[in-house]
Amino acid sequence: MTSGLWGAGLDDWYGPATPVVRRLRAYRPDRRGRITFARWLRVVLLRCFAACLAGLAVFAVVLHNEPGGEAWLVCALALAHASLMWRCSLIRIVLRPGEIVRFGVWRHVVVPVGAVERLHRESFRGGLVLETTGGIEVDFALFDGSLWDFVYDFSRVCADAMRAHTRSADTARGSRTATAVSRRFTWSIPAELLTACAVASLIAGVAGAVRT
Repeated sequence: MTSGLWGAGLDDWYGPATPVVRRLRAYRPDRRGRITFARWLRVVLLRCFAACLAGLAVFAVVLHNEPGGEAWLVCALALAHASLMWRCSLIRIVLRPGEIVRFGVWRHVVVPVGAVERLHRESFRGGLVLETTGGIEVDFALFDGSLWDFVYDFSRVCADAMRAHTRSADTARGSRTATAVSRRFTWSIPAELLTACAVASLIAGVAGAVRT
């Protein structure tokens, strides 16, 4: 993989020898130099489910808005689940210049390539784990055992990509200067908007129940 991830995607790949799979393995960076790995089928399904729940919330308020605030409470419950589903769709791995970022449901972990000690399979569960020079372990178990593994070994693609990204960035000047692992809250406009609407619906429902 000395030629880079996108070259290796064509030369050293796993799965059926089809043009579609070959193209899927040829990951290329975007304009910001980032490569994103995600279970796109899961992303689509979760976001469609979130949209359906949001529609259910609107339906409950518009067509069943009876005195007592029950409809608003149903709306709040549906919007809360929609926000959670949207957040679950944010799970992904992003390879940025000099960094590996694992996005979770609520927070994302930023690991500088200078802090990467090794990538290995955790002995108990067998999931992919990134170990840093400071002894911190970052779990990538959610990227194992997916439908994509049966198509073109997605979990191994993620592991190979992170190893190649670490090696290529490690050769750059100053790559070992940043070694601090940081965890930050993941902001998402759709998820935060759904959460705000759920809170407003809950307040309206409680106010309606109190009035009756």
